[in-house]
Amino acid sequence: MTRDICVRLGSKVRILRKERGWSQMYLSVHTGLSRTFISDVELGHKEPCLRSIEIFALAFDLSVSELTKGI
Repeated sequence: MTRDICVRLGSKVRILRKERGWSQMYLSVHTGLSRTFISDVELGHKEPCLRSIEIFALAFDLSVSELTKGI
């Protein structure tokens, strides 16, 4: 694994969001996180705190460990 962990987590969030057919705006409304923050996370530009990681996990109906597995 050569890519930064934030890039890997962001990629996973993007994949999960797109698999569900959700826009960033939909995920924003669903989670209460700003669309800009979601974009920055997906691009690996932001380092989400543990609370934000849990919010993402819950939105995708996953545990934090399931969301972060393999990243």
